[in-house]
Amino acid sequence: MIADELFHSIPLAVIYAFTVLLVLATMGLGFHLGHRYIRALGTEKEPSIGSAVTATLGLLAFLLAFTFNMTASRYNDRKALLLDEVNAIHTAYLHADFLQPQAARKAKVLLANYAELRDFNPRVDEITPEGLAQSVAIQDQLWALIDEHIAQDYNAGYLRHFIEPVTNLINSHNSRIVVGLEYRIPGPIWIALYILTGLAMLAIGFQFGVSRGGSVQLAVTLGLTFATVILLIADLDRATEGVIIVDQRPMAEMSLILEASEARRMVSPDPP
Repeated sequence: MIADELFHSIPLAVIYAFTVLLVLATMGLGFHLGHRYIRALGTEKEPSIGSAVTATLGLLAFLLAFTFNMTASRYNDRKALLLDEVNAIHTAYLHADFLQPQAARKAKVLLANYAELRDFNPRVDEITPEGLAQSVAIQDQLWALIDEHIAQDYNAGYLRHFIEPVTNLINSHNSRIVVGLEYRIPGPIWIALYILTGLAMLAIGFQFGVSRGGSVQLAVTLGLTFATVILLIADLDRATEGVIIVDQRPMAEMSLILEASEARRMVSPDPP
């Protein structure tokens, strides 16, 4: 949907500033309406206003909790998928020895290159279609080695030990792309969240106006509080932007391990 792409393209700083302004503006409007109401019609039943405000805030709290749980769950999924891919790469590297010697050496070089390619910093390195295509190309080369062994009627028991981690590697790659780059909070949920936030702040402002209470400090505090929660949700929803990003150190460490292993192998090459 257009709303999904539009919201995801807005910088987080803009989201925070817009949320603060929305809260302050709607609360100020509510205060103005409440003040005018009390001047024009006298008193208003305070319990009815309080009940309406409580109900609106309850609905807003439910939607915030629901949205936060959605993004937090996906953040945990991204961490788990990263570890799954790291483990699949390492297992495939170790199990490459079940292949024929020449194919095993080629597979290990490909896996070391693959780990180096998958080692990136989301804050610095941009994820491009070309980079993803390079990963797929290495996967295709690994699978081509499997096809060669199948054509040669190679020992199925040995080959299975290499097929399984390579399959897991490919599945983890695809899952990381979908969960990290494609799954997002739907646009209608963001729209509903902002509408409900505006209505809740309008109701609070109206109550302040009727009761002649509230203060600028309280309004700013509420604005910053709600803006911070929404910013946290938006940050968690983005895999390559913001402060809360999955730590890529497991892949970096695996890349170093395979690089060191290849360096030792070059010094002491495997027997033919």
